[in-house]
Amino acid sequence: MMRVWAAAIAALAVPLAAHAQSGPEQIEQLEPEAGEWQLQYSGAYGGADSHELEIGRGVGGHWALGVGAEVEAVDGHLELDAFSAVALVRLVEPEDRPVGMGLMGQVSVDRAGRYAGAELRGIAESRSARWWLQANVMLRHRREDGEAGTNLAYVASVQRGPAPFWYGIEVSGRAARLGGDDDAAPAGQHYVGPSVTYRSDLSGLELGLAWMARVAGNGAPSGPRVFAQLDF
Repeated sequence: MMRVWAAAIAALAVPLAAHAQSGPEQIEQLEPEAGEWQLQYSGAYGGADSHELEIGRGVGGHWALGVGAEVEAVDGHLELDAFSAVALVRLVEPEDRPVGMGLMGQVSVDRAGRYAGAELRGIAESRSARWWLQANVMLRHRREDGEAGTNLAYVASVQRGPAPFWYGIEVSGRAARLGGDDDAAPAGQHYVGPSVTYRSDLSGLELGLAWMARVAGNGAPSGPRVFAQLDF
């Protein structure tokens, strides 16, 4: 099963553009749960051409730890851009309250082992029989090619069921630059578009697809965003 899943992820990660750009943001959830492993792939295509792989495990009652890799396409070839360490704490469990809440921290290093960035992400999620609402707010610092900067970013999704298929709309972007260089901390880039998600609690499989249209700013052009996740 793991070999099949890895092959599927590799196929999804084939580049469709010549170089990486700032593109739509990816929603993070309050998972994995205690004792559970999670394998995740997310990718933006059509000009953004950024890909992330992550594996994590729930430890303790409210914590999850993971590691990830960011990949970009340069001259038609995939190149490893950064490694990351991730920690998630669920402050309010979504099963216990109408709205679950948590914090996720991430620190990244580049291929040479140098500090590349850090992020603090607030996560909120609410799911009922008919509605699935998700929102993330990110405080992000990034250092690349001698430039550094800090900005605020966001992503949110409103979808309607019932399960296992959810249909709705997604928005994301970089709301404000708090300091530093424009390239390292872009601002004023906004995306919106329709989304569909398949989520099976029995198999632990989740697949998501959204078409993100650029409505403001000079980020990556409009294009699809793909998400795949397996809990085991």
